[in-house]
Amino acid sequence: MTYNKTYIQELIIDKIAGAISEEDNHILQQAILTDPGVAKLWNEMQEELATDKAQSFFDNINENAAWDKIEPQIEQIKSIQPKQKGFISWISIAALLCITLSAIYFWQAKPVTNPVAVKQRKKPAIELRMANGQQINLSDTAKNVINTPFANLKKGANGLSYTTGDDKTQNWNTLTIPAELDYQITLSDGTLVWLNSASSLRFPFSFTGTNREVYLTGEAFFKVAKNAAHPFIVHTAQTNVQVLGTEFNVNSYPSNITTTSLVEGSVATSGQHNEKLLLKPGYQAIYTPITGFLRQPFDAATELAWMHGQYYFHNQKLRDISEVLQRWFNLPVVFDDAARADNSLSGAIEKNKPVQVFIQNLKSSAGVDAVIKDGVLHIK
Repeated sequence: MTYNKTYIQELIIDKIAGAISEEDNHILQQAILTDPGVAKLWNEMQEELATDKAQSFFDNINENAAWDKIEPQIEQIKSIQPKQKGFISWISIAALLCITLSAIYFWQAKPVTNPVAVKQRKKPAIELRMANGQQINLSDTAKNVINTPFANLKKGANGLSYTTGDDKTQNWNTLTIPAELDYQITLSDGTLVWLNSASSLRFPFSFTGTNREVYLTGEAFFKVAKNAAHPFIVHTAQTNVQVLGTEFNVNSYPSNITTTSLVEGSVATSGQHNEKLLLKPGYQAIYTPITGFLRQPFDAATELAWMHGQYYFHNQKLRDISEVLQRWFNLPVVFDDAARADNSLSGAIEKNKPVQVFIQNLKSSAGVDAVIKDGVLHIK
């Protein structure tokens, strides 16, 4: 199928600005997947609209003037409801339309130049390190089936799965997910593990002992296959979570906090000083070495939003939000004004949109001056 370039450009700008409809988003996604030319255009426009030059352009947008120009053309505006009750949405319809209008102007106003070679940033890769030291790049799309001395690996739409041979030795492997990406793996017992960005899972291809044990850094959602005879245990730096078969999320990103959120079934979690806590669905255990366990209810739609590329925050300090930017966009943050780190904000980050969209929202809604320089976000 042949796509009209101008039409595709408009869809891409709508998506970057966060104003794209569900139907148009589906059309764009199909075009990106099936047409190499559209995929190339998508990458080029993302890079162009994230440059310092583009950022400077957006910084000088006069939103009131832009709105005055487009308001007469709008016959009806449907209200946008926040995706999560209780959270504050920064982005009004006017802001979305102004950003989109300005992005269209910026893109179309670019002077046509002769193509030159552009140094591409090396894309992050999902890596599997096996017991013998062999490293496998799972982001390499050249092979969907990889045979190793320990297991036959299969890469599919749902991540990694594998089969083992006659050798059931419990050899340990480490699956590492870099910043920007997330990944799923199905273990030998049928347990599904969905890893968030900047996380790792140490696991054996075959569970041979009484317990099925894995080691997690970062964050992951577990859907554990039921096996009453062999409890499943998730080890983190601070806690151990033991289950028979259940669904739960473990977040160990903060260096001194581990949060276990139970969706279904039951879990028993223990801390560094042998403290123990039983959870029932809808509750989470927040652990620190100093305070021990705190049990409280949680909203699964918010806690698990990361699995859908969304991160909600409510009255959260900017220093904590900056850690999400590092994990999801591989973007280091420096607070040139140290006091800004304690600013409390409410809103959302969407992983499938360029970080420039979030930065623009941050500047317009919170009065924060922010600029990307040499690959680092400076907040002033």
